[in-house]
Amino acid sequence: MSKKALDHGFFIIDNKFILHFDREVYRKFYPVIDFASFEIIESNGATFHYFRDKHRVYIESYMNAFAVLPDAASVYFKVLDFERGKSTSNGNDYLFDQKLPHRFDDYRVLSNYYQFAAGTVYFNYFHAMPEADIRSFEVLHGENVGNVAKDKKHVYFRDKVVDGADPGSFHFLEECFSGEYYRECDHTYYAIDKHQAYYVDTIARAFKAIRTKDTGQFHFKVINELGYAFDEKYAYLFGKRKPVG
Repeated sequence: MSKKALDHGFFIIDNKFILHFDREVYRKFYPVIDFASFEIIESNGATFHYFRDKHRVYIESYMNAFAVLPDAASVYFKVLDFERGKSTSNGNDYLFDQKLPHRFDDYRVLSNYYQFAAGTVYFNYFHAMPEADIRSFEVLHGENVGNVAKDKKHVYFRDKVVDGADPGSFHFLEECFSGEYYRECDHTYYAIDKHQAYYVDTIARAFKAIRTKDTGQFHFKVINELGYAFDEKYAYLFGKRKPVG
């Protein structure tokens, strides 16, 4: 039995199968892998690896299962930013296992989530938002929130329109960004427009409308390191209401 070590706990056995710390991996890709030339390009040793053989480039990461990078030529492949999953090959750029519709240099970055390219707004580089108006599009609190935006027509959460939200009056409560610590202050916020209030959790992907009679009275306050919103009748903790008093 022949055993070729590839580093980071990977081994090729008899040019027939691959082990990672004694566990067989990538079995369904054996028909396309060239075992004799298969090698590691870059790896963190655990959850993120780039490989190549003489024909193809392969990626496995915390964002995707083991996959072939489409249209990537192994001889021209280069990792641009390993931590962010950015790479390039043969005139194409990639974000993890996805081939982008444009080159990275063609995008104008607005936040970690939104970009402009070729007259179109994109979310995360490859989700086109054709309904977005590029001239009036703005990211709201990009340094903190990043994935909420608006233009003259709509409010957007990630790449979707928030139904019923009024873009002209929509804004986050500034008290959420005062710097005072509250639990989950890095991803839970409150916002209002002229019709209603909103609870936004950017990690749980929650954008919840809160019916309140007077948005002008809707406000935010930190109490015992918990972030509460209030209106004339209720307190709201993580978007759930309870009577005041």
